[in-house]
Amino acid sequence: MRQIIMILFLSLAGTAASAQFNWQLRKDEDGVKVYTSSTANSNFNSIKVECTVKATQSQLIAFLLDISRQHEWVYNTKSSHLLKTIRPNELIFYSEVSVPWPCTNRDYIAHFTINQVSQQLLTIDSHAEPGLLPAKPGLVRVQKSVAHWEVTTTAGGLLIVYTLQFDPGGSVPAWLTNLFVTKGPLQTFRKLKEEVSLPEYQNAHFDFIK
Repeated sequence: MRQIIMILFLSLAGTAASAQFNWQLRKDEDGVKVYTSSTANSNFNSIKVECTVKATQSQLIAFLLDISRQHEWVYNTKSSHLLKTIRPNELIFYSEVSVPWPCTNRDYIAHFTINQVSQQLLTIDSHAEPGLLPAKPGLVRVQKSVAHWEVTTTAGGLLIVYTLQFDPGGSVPAWLTNLFVTKGPLQTFRKLKEEVSLPEYQNAHFDFIK
């Protein structure tokens, strides 16, 4: 009964959230769809990505928790490292993002939480916590970033619906914004689909995943 109530709650919450966006398909390549939508009270478009990956829930989690390897698949990530493990399914990490000249590299601190709502539904939430570390010289700290993953187990694999609202901070030209809201998500999830199947993730097990 608790699981049913949670699923109904999340469905209603998702419906309410979707009503705030007018998603427009921008990219559809290699099984990855990237949408953008204008966002109230922000100059930057929100992002939605949809794709299906051949993996188990535990396999995907093991891949996402391998923080130090984010530079291998997350678009323009220069480096990432774990700051704190709160619980096995909750952690805080730091990342620096390379930004083309003449703009300044960004860095951000993310609070990352995984929840298995049911055996078929996994949710992952991440939000920026910019004040956890002092600002670093020569970098612009991302002040706002909210990401949500809904991962549904299907006969064809894991259906991922990822949404992101962010503000990179500082002065960012339109051409650079477009890279991060279209090209960036497409390349990131292409790499995710490839690398989640690496041998080191295939036999992963977590006590919080049934």
